[in-house]
Amino acid sequence: MKPAQTVLKKGNLLLIILMLFFSMTSFHQPAQAAEPLTVGVLAGSDVEGNNVNIHVQTNLPNKMKFFATITGPNGYNEEIKLKVKKDGKLKKTIGELDKGTYEIKFQSYQPKKQTDSMRKIIGKKGGNLEGDLVNKKKVIKFTETINITTPSEKELQKAAAEKQARIDAENAEKERIAKEEQAAKEKEAAEQKANEEKEREQQEAQDSAPAQEQGQIKGSYSGIYHVPGSTYYDRTTNVKEWFNTVAEAEAAGYRAPKR
Repeated sequence: MKPAQTVLKKGNLLLIILMLFFSMTSFHQPAQAAEPLTVGVLAGSDVEGNNVNIHVQTNLPNKMKFFATITGPNGYNEEIKLKVKKDGKLKKTIGELDKGTYEIKFQSYQPKKQTDSMRKIIGKKGGNLEGDLVNKKKVIKFTETINITTPSEKELQKAAAEKQARIDAENAEKERIAKEEQAAKEKEAAEQKANEEKEREQQEAQDSAPAQEQGQIKGSYSGIYHVPGSTYYDRTTNVKEWFNTVAEAEAAGYRAPKR
């Protein structure tokens, strides 16, 4: 009797081990039988720099088709196609995303768009699919949110370009102001030079004018004489000669002004 009991105990032990094995691996092993399947997923996507590694563990059949819509900052919107791997995972890498928060909406294709072999597992109309993630149309839906904290290369380039643009604008403004200041200095110098030249000419005219002796009549360089009290007497400063009488002026070749 003892050998029989020993065999029985070993058989029970083997049965218990097998039951524990199947209970522990039921989530990780993809379903392959045409029987009710309570859908389970474990989303564990991770971020490496600006790359998102989509990683979702499921208990779904190999090659079951999904698509995912990814939305994020700056109007980012992308749709990707996925298939369940042999180990029940959905995997894909998306690169060079901008800094910010992204939402990934996963959705299985409708049963009619799955392969014939897949419909044998999930049911012709997906009737074998069960669980909170399965809607009335037997489509599996779930969402994952990820956050990228590192600026992308594109964002860094944009920031550098904007910074350079600001520097260029500041330098252009400084150059404009410098040119205006230089132009103002040159104008001021030109005006000063013109004034000095005018003063010099006036001084030369005064220095070259004959000294007034006894006469009061002015003989100008234009050949006109001006008597005291006449219209242009005081205005005439370019005096060439002085005369005591009109007769002297006329004798010297000068004429009276027309008015």
